Amino acid sequence: MIAPSLSEREWVLAGSKGEQRVHAFLLLSRGGTLLGEEVVDLPSPALLWLPSHAARTVRVNAGARGYMLAADDDFLTRTISSAPEGSLLRHTIDGIVLVPAHLLQNRAEEIGHSFQALAREVRAPDRGSMAVIGAHVTLICLHLWRLAEADASSEAGLRGTGHHVLQQFRQLVELRYREHWSIKRYAGALGVTENRLHAVCIRNAGHPPRSLVYDRMVQDACMRLQQMDVPVEQIAFSLGFKDPGYFNRFFKKHVGVPPGTYRRRAKPQHAGSTNSYAAWP
Repeated sequence: MIAPSLSEREWVLAGSKGEQRVHAFLLLSRGGTLLGEEVVDLPSPALLWLPSHAARTVRVNAGARGYMLAADDDFLTRTISSAPEGSLLRHTIDGIVLVPAHLLQNRAEEIGHSFQALAREVRAPDRGSMAVIGAHVTLICLHLWRLAEADASSEAGLRGTGHHVLQQFRQLVELRYREHWSIKRYAGALGVTENRLHAVCIRNAGHPPRSLVYDRMVQDACMRLQQMDVPVEQIAFSLGFKDPGYFNRFFKKHVGVPPGTYRRRAKPQHAGSTNSYAAWP
């Protein structure tokens, strides 16, 4: 928590690869300044997100009130990967995001509740604390994503443009990739032709729409193989594959090894990661 102080305070974030922590600041009053390649004012309320690679200094004014969150990058990745909107959240939180005051005005208190809950769980861990922490971190990321998208649409007037179509397509993929929709069905739901959708994805994402769908399926499969101690066949069914054999071939084609081999290789690395409260100062 950032409690009111008689003097300015600052956090110097070096963006070191060794640290690998993301930081979030919710300033509810008095505001502050973001220092880096340029100086950016942080009028209150302000929600600022800084990925682990961002080398910046955050300075809050005397009397400022709010919250600061620091989270281990690995913990964040594992937390949001299980969310239906995981890939969309990752796209947002990989960069620096500053939500302007006019968009945050009606959400600041609601987002503040998640910061408060995180502080309570860190101060007094209890049964299920890591699950509560993960839930509130995901909530904060969802708010960040929503507000960042609203800001981009209002500033750039993206409705109907290729960028907006791609955003809608990614959102629809998050909802439907386990149902194995055809690209034709995606295009129809978006109100565009298959050729239009293909052109938009190539121009704005560098990949055709089918590759984007497959990438999301593979990402989910990898997460489940690492984190869920259930048979591969059950994972195949949960991802909408009616034939486990086809899932094995699909996974090997896109990852290079069968799912069972991937799980055995990933287990030692995943087992070395612990849900440590040290990631939450």
